[in-house]
Amino acid sequence: MSIDKRWYAAIVLVVLALAWRLFNYQFMIAPGLELVTAVSLVAAVMLPRRAALVVPLAIMAVGDLVLGNSPILAFTWSAFALIGLSGLVLKRWQKGRLILASIAGGALSAFFFFAYTNFGVWLTSGMYAHTWVGLVDCYVMALPFYRMNLIGNLIAVPALMSVAVYGPAFVRQAR
Repeated sequence: MSIDKRWYAAIVLVVLALAWRLFNYQFMIAPGLELVTAVSLVAAVMLPRRAALVVPLAIMAVGDLVLGNSPILAFTWSAFALIGLSGLVLKRWQKGRLILASIAGGALSAFFFFAYTNFGVWLTSGMYAHTWVGLVDCYVMALPFYRMNLIGNLIAVPALMSVAVYGPAFVRQAR
């Protein structure tokens, strides 16, 4: 049984995002800045369909084994899984339009992650009253993380997608 060579690219994507996750956690360079979204969207577009789920879940599983997890584990893991699956929509775009679509995908992913996981924080953490005021407080307190996540996605998603789309052509020309 032979392994599809594209799965090696999936391993590289997992290692890239995992290395940043561990490094950023250790040194607190930019809380909220993550590469899981970028590599998940690239995997969904460039690799076999299963990679849209396997890549984000592998990053979260290995990262949580090393760093530990939180009460919102189900929310973070499912958010990244859904983000990865949403990347399958980007498969229909070609090159330049794909890069533009990936910007929108990164922005929408940041908003979804913010709304969904902070709802999980409000629901499970006990840090906020289970009222509208408590929910609003939860979202307001999370805005600095959302800002960093959004900025990161607006840069990392199209940058990584550009490398995935145009990189192979540059390598072929260099030979």
